[in-house]
This record gives sequence, structure tokens and C-alpha cells, in this order.
Amino acid sequence: MKEPTVALRGSTLGDAIGTSWFLRDVDGVRTVGHGGSANGQFAELLTVPEPSLAVVAVSNSSPDGIPFNQEVVRWALETYLGVVDREPEILPYDEKRALEVVGRYETNAQTLAIRTNESGLTLEVGIKPEIRAVADKELPPDYPPEHIGFLAGRKDEYLITSGGLKGQRGFFTRDESGGVVAVDLAGRLFKRSQGK
Repeated sequence: MKEPTVALRGSTLGDAIGTSWFLRDVDGVRTVGHGGSANGQFAELLTVPEPSLAVVAVSNSSPDGIPFNQEVVRWALETYLGVVDREPEILPYDEKRALEVVGRYETNAQTLAIRTNESGLTLEVGIKPEIRAVADKELPPDYPPEHIGFLAGRKDEYLITSGGLKGQRGFFTRDESGGVVAVDLAGRLFKRSQGK
């Protein structure tokens, strides 16, 4: 369970092992974890096999449940193990690179829009209207535009730096010609639905 079997670039928790565990080195310590969310419910599990520690954070606070859970995990790592989970370095805004990823992306249930205002990138994600129309209960609100930045030393990987999705990592997928065709967010692949 300590060696990756499937590479999953850019996940907030790390690289995938099998189909459900994520490996990540934090301050020189190997961690194994998994997280998830559904309709305003957020959960995160992080274990440190050596030395032995497990942290579970669960919240039903939308839109700030994800950042809350991440802070609980960071606090536990530092308090009990002296392990500091540092913020990754974000590259300065690069307009040419930003324009490569600007566009609309979607899954069967959600839409994702990436925009630039010539000084930064934003990511906005929401539930498709047709999904809301057939839901038998009220679904959580869409996330407003949140700032994102490219990670230093990690090709086509990004970090959300503000709002309710703050701390989530993802990556862009390119086709053989180098064009961006999809974006990963929280392990979900959103395919590009229209031009830049």
C-alpha cells in the first residue's frame, strides 16, 4: 500500500494507489489518504503509517467545508507529528499560458468555466440546470469564480487559491497537438465543450 500503482497527477491528496488511496510526501513524511464530497458534505481521511497517525475531518459547511477539513488535517500533522504542510509555490501570472486554458468544460452533471481578466485566472464550477431541475431535493449552490494559479515545477497543474474550493489541486490534459482538451477538478475530468 505504499507504492503507487496508478499515477494521478495534481490531486490535492497526492498520487493514486489502486483506485482509492492517495500517496503524498508532506515535510518528508509519507501520507496515505482519501477525500470526497456530496451535496455540501465533505470528508477527508489522512493516515501516516510511520509514525502511526490517522486524521478524519468531516463537515457539512458549504461552501467552506473543504478548506476547514484541510486546516484540521494540517493542524493535526503539525500538533502531533511536527510535520508542516506548506503551501505550494504559485507561478506569476502568464497571459499566454492562461489563454491556453481559458474556456468552458463539462461533465455529465457539472460545468466549469475558466476565465482570465488579464491579471489572473478564475475557475467557476456549477451544477447543470437540467440536473437541478430533476433533483428531488435542493442541491448546494454553485461555486462563484475562484482564483487559480499554476504550480511551480509541475507542468499543467494548478491550485485553487481562494473561496470554498481553496487548496484543491488539479491539472490540464492536452491532446497530441498540445491543445488543452480537459481539466481535472477533485478527481473529476471535465472535457472542453467549446473553443477558447
